[in-house]
Amino acid sequence: MMTRRLRIGMLVGSTTSTSGGVPQAVQSLSLALTARDTVDVEIFSLQHDTLHGLDFGGIPVHVAPVLGPRGFSFAPSLTDMLTRRGLDCLHVHGLWMYLSLAAQRWHGITGRPYIISPHGMLDPWAMRHQKLKKRAARLIYEDAHLRQAACLHALCAAEEAAIRALGFAVPISIVPNGVDPIPEETSVPAWHRPGEKVLLFLGRVTPKKHVLELLEAWSQVADKAAASGWRLVVVGPIDAGYADKLGEMLRPSPSVHLAGPAYGPERAAAYRHADAFILPSVSEGLPMGALEAMSCGLPSLLTPECNLPEAFAADAALEIGADPAAIASGLEGLFAMSDARRAQMGGNGRRLVARRFTWPKAAAGMEEIYRRVTSTSNGNASAA
Repeated sequence: MMTRRLRIGMLVGSTTSTSGGVPQAVQSLSLALTARDTVDVEIFSLQHDTLHGLDFGGIPVHVAPVLGPRGFSFAPSLTDMLTRRGLDCLHVHGLWMYLSLAAQRWHGITGRPYIISPHGMLDPWAMRHQKLKKRAARLIYEDAHLRQAACLHALCAAEEAAIRALGFAVPISIVPNGVDPIPEETSVPAWHRPGEKVLLFLGRVTPKKHVLELLEAWSQVADKAAASGWRLVVVGPIDAGYADKLGEMLRPSPSVHLAGPAYGPERAAAYRHADAFILPSVSEGLPMGALEAMSCGLPSLLTPECNLPEAFAADAALEIGADPAAIASGLEGLFAMSDARRAQMGGNGRRLVARRFTWPKAAAGMEEIYRRVTSTSNGNASAA
């Protein structure tokens, strides 16, 4: 029997490359789903600009105009925009915005199911950040949004546990994100110095990533870094209010370079001209930067909160803590490694990503969820 094609709407706050990992995950998942020839995808967003807009390869992108503060992104035309498209299922990416209300209203009008990918936004650290605002949002609309979902999509077992700890009894399915191939041939970054070994941080420079703690740790081991030929390069956009603090920390650490944001070819070049990767974060869903780094053969230093226990089990990463002393200890372990040992860990990471974290696998898992929730009359799915 021929498989019925599904019409899936991806609802996301932004489709720009400067808005972090969520839009990029939506882009990659959408393209992988479209390649399966059994799913039609349309993108619905509240922000898209031509300069940094992601390429969705011909997938329709609908942008609803926003009124008022960008943080909440009130878009009164969004529900009608969704309703007109005849979607079988809506896939909501992220929380704490008008998207949540629009999804509920679309569900109420059409009777069709939606699923939610929180992307780490229900993890303990995330829930403590701006706690009072989130408590109010939960009371007004977010808890109802989560409870009415046909299924919640977790990126890993730790995210599933965090959702359950908040008391939500909605079915949860775990499907990890994938990784897009990183080009091997790239330009040379301006910060590259021949003969030096580069420890790369790549991601949004925010308090939860503990970049300040990383810089403090680096200052503690700066002499050992210099003696072993290591340099720290921080690549990524810096959150407002964080730059001055970083600048103060850099004064005693001349072997640290803030490279600023990098997208597309520049992002690929950063991975290809680094020798190891670090992410001392205290809250992640499933960090794309770490997966991309491992796909490029970079041994990694990760906290347990990066939610990649597979990397430790595969001997692809060193486990570190998020405080300066624990980070410094991990750095010393990296500096003491031989080239052969780093290459061994890097190879382990490449094989792990190829085996477990690919977008075709993620697309297959998500299509299974879409079909399960759309085939159930009341829009509720059984957990996978």
